[in-house]
Amino acid sequence: MTKVSTSVTINQTGLAQVMATAGAAWGNRVGRAVVNAMQDRCPVDEGRLRASLTYTITRQGNTVVLRIGSPLEYAAYVTRGTGIYGPRKAPIRPVRAEALKFPTPKKRGPLRLGEKAVAKNRGFVFAKSVKGRPRNLFMVDGLEAVFGKVTVHGD
Repeated sequence: MTKVSTSVTINQTGLAQVMATAGAAWGNRVGRAVVNAMQDRCPVDEGRLRASLTYTITRQGNTVVLRIGSPLEYAAYVTRGTGIYGPRKAPIRPVRAEALKFPTPKKRGPLRLGEKAVAKNRGFVFAKSVKGRPRNLFMVDGLEAVFGKVTVHGD
């Protein structure tokens, strides 16, 4: 009986490149799925926040990093809440004026018989203070739709 001896040499650089390519493919698949889930749950007024949701994939050495979110500054206010519902737990009051000024809310739904569409310049509502808006965890909900239960840190 003849003995056969073999040895295997692994090309570490080639293996790392194959793993990074596989990680990037995984990141694209997961990134798109999470962004779609977040967009389905995103609150919409004009649609800027929903349209801004995106993901990026970067390679740091042998690690592939997937970042998902929005570059819009107000995305943080939507997800953390504002006023009494936000981190400060206090009503929103004007700083440099006597009152806060907001556009009149848009009419939702179909027009009633004899009702005309509201012009773009709708008028304004004034207030000495407002409660703010409760947080909307649509980003966390989108992650959970793809990955299952997640834990949020730093909130």
